[in-house]
Amino acid sequence: MRMPNRTVYLPEELDELSRHFELNLSQLTQQAIERVAAEREDEALAVRVKAASDRIRRLEIDWPPQSLQEERAQASER
Repeated sequence: MRMPNRTVYLPEELDELSRHFELNLSQLTQQAIERVAAEREDEALAVRVKAASDRIRRLEIDWPPQSLQEERAQASER
C-alpha cells in the first residue's frame, strides 16, 4: 500500500505531550480519519471508488466489459 507523506502541525504543548506519551501520530491520524469516514459512509465510499478508479486508469488496466458479467454468472452457479 502506498503511504503518501503528510505534515501534521501541532501546538507546542501537544507536541510535548505526544512525545512524552510516545504516541504514534501517523496511527492516531489514520484512526481519526477512519472514524470520520465511518460517520460519513456514503461520501467515504464515493471517495474510495474514485481513488480506485484513478489508480486503475494510471495503471492502464483495461477490464473487458463482459468480465464482470461472466464473474457474476460463475458466482451464481456455485
